[in-house]
Amino acid sequence: MRLTAVVAVLLTAGVAYGEDELPLLGLAHVGIRVSDLERARAFYSGALGLENAFTTRKDDGSVFVAYFKVNDHQYIEIFPGLRPEDTIPMTHIAMWTEDLEKTRAIMLRRGLQPTEIHTGPRDHNRSFTLRQLPGQNLVFLEFVQYMPESLHMQSKGKALGERRLSTHLEHAGIITTDLDAALHFYVDRLGFKETWRRVNGDTKHVALIHLRMPGPSGDYVELSNIGANATLTRTRAGGAAHCSLEVPDIKAAYQATIDRGETKDRKDPRFGLDLRWQFNLFDPDGTRVELMQPRAKDTPLPPVAYAN
Repeated sequence: MRLTAVVAVLLTAGVAYGEDELPLLGLAHVGIRVSDLERARAFYSGALGLENAFTTRKDDGSVFVAYFKVNDHQYIEIFPGLRPEDTIPMTHIAMWTEDLEKTRAIMLRRGLQPTEIHTGPRDHNRSFTLRQLPGQNLVFLEFVQYMPESLHMQSKGKALGERRLSTHLEHAGIITTDLDAALHFYVDRLGFKETWRRVNGDTKHVALIHLRMPGPSGDYVELSNIGANATLTRTRAGGAAHCSLEVPDIKAAYQATIDRGETKDRKDPRFGLDLRWQFNLFDPDGTRVELMQPRAKDTPLPPVAYAN
């Protein structure tokens, strides 16, 4: 459990950050809206093996969020209520920190407009958000600090069953309508660093960009360059606005999903342009979950990959 080991070192030894570097420790969760909670539960728990660690409810008793646990600090949050006319099921991406005040103060100095810090009435964590995100089809970014009394910390060490195909939520995909504006936001305002991009060799169109977040985790966001005028269907949106789980053995993970009944429209694992083995699953509403094997340590990644 690579992330768990990293986190243990960080929290015991501390992390040295630059004075103006966001003190982020990795992805915390992605939020995905679904049309049928039980069908979604069968996918995220049944196929992926992630346990529904806990659930929060609305005042009327209906489910507000079901939390599917990747590790003690990373979750996939499932929200019921996706309507047929809703194009993009993913609602938000969250990152976690041990210093929420410093994170927010840096953003204010950079001219951003984070909301006030508040304590969640249901999960009891402290967080704030950034909204009106430039050049991207994402409702908001959330920054969270796990509190000792929170549902997340009360679940520490629990719901970590051996059926989990992955113990690391590695990246999340974001649909961009203005790539330059989104790049400026993440790189110049938040301090993310570009590590890789995929470019069409004929048209020179930039299709994807990987941006590693500040801090030691290596987690990143993937900007998918859809463009402002593209027709965005549920199928296209679900493929671009996705989450990616790291698996130690792509063949074993693939066979496990077959054994668990995920056989519809399956394609064999492929070796991607980012020099990693990967395959895709899609939840019942079309949101893609990408499973990826780590790149070989002796295989450097070129900063640009060209494809037609």
